Amino acid sequence: MKLGRFVVETHCHAQRHAVRMQASEADSDYSSLPDMMKTAVPADEAEDDDAVVVYDNSDRVRFDMETYGVDMCVLLPAFGMTNAIHEQIMAENPGKFVAAAAPVQTKKKALRGEEEWSWDAACEELDHWLSKDGFVMTGEGIRRDPTRTEPIPWDERKDDIRKVFDVAARHDVPVRWHTGYVSGYATGLGIFDNFPDWSDPTLASQMKAEYPEVPIVFDHGGMQATWREHHVDQCCQVAASFDDVYLEIGLYWKDLLKKPMNDPNIGVDQLLWGTDWGASMPEISQPNEDPPFYWDQVADRGLPAHQVDFWGPSLRQLRKFAMDRDLPQEDLNLILGGNAVRLFDIEVEDDRMFRNYIDL
Repeated sequence: MKLGRFVVETHCHAQRHAVRMQASEADSDYSSLPDMMKTAVPADEAEDDDAVVVYDNSDRVRFDMETYGVDMCVLLPAFGMTNAIHEQIMAENPGKFVAAAAPVQTKKKALRGEEEWSWDAACEELDHWLSKDGFVMTGEGIRRDPTRTEPIPWDERKDDIRKVFDVAARHDVPVRWHTGYVSGYATGLGIFDNFPDWSDPTLASQMKAEYPEVPIVFDHGGMQATWREHHVDQCCQVAASFDDVYLEIGLYWKDLLKKPMNDPNIGVDQLLWGTDWGASMPEISQPNEDPPFYWDQVADRGLPAHQVDFWGPSLRQLRKFAMDRDLPQEDLNLILGGNAVRLFDIEVEDDRMFRNYIDL
């Protein structure tokens, strides 16, 4: 039995990378691979000397959708994944996917030295894709000049983030704000040196003060990987202050779900079921420990070549929480899909599937 009436995965990567090691200069520990992935070439455009390509992996997504009863996915670009491939996936699978837009080509041109990074160009690319059907928000996260390696002060980063919020406001769509981190990738924790908004999610409150009309979705709800909960606490702090700030809770374990659910200022209508389907972060199981499992990549284990199963463990934890709490099914229906349908203005066959009361 499905866990909800209409299930929407709000954080899905339906594109995947392939590495041609003969053409690659990657070290044996793959330490340079993350940077190479950022300029990945679509497989149908690749030349023989292109070391990393990105391709449509939606057949595996559809397999898991059928397996776990997921009705729709929000597609997110990352590491060289393109808006154009997402457009193709949506066209070939009507009613199954919507997507977030990102300035992918602007970033790739800057990394390849073809054009200098320009926020005007980035926003023009965002505007182009958000004008198309099916593109319902910005993300994943908020991009920056990829050629810059020194830390960015918050006042400067804030000016850049305003540009993305301006585009989102024009199109009446949410902005995705990245939170959480992985500790096993080659990028490590150095990401915080360059992204003050990653290291402190409470900075999103400042943007909400300036852009009260623009909803924010916290990617991963502060828990992308590891077991450290301080970013979850910070995300909950912001969500408790603004009723249109949303938390993705798909990577939470059962007891971690208590944080937003026990906060009287965070409504159940602010929770989204979003995992990180398509990412290479295996489940780290530790039975009888706290937490019983979490997501991360173990550095000395190598890169996972299999398609990591995110939805099985995530839905199992949500089911355990719902049973322990005796969570009303109408609440569960909102978390699993109803909130996403409303937030992303998704058309469904029956708009009376989710709780909705009319004022008398």
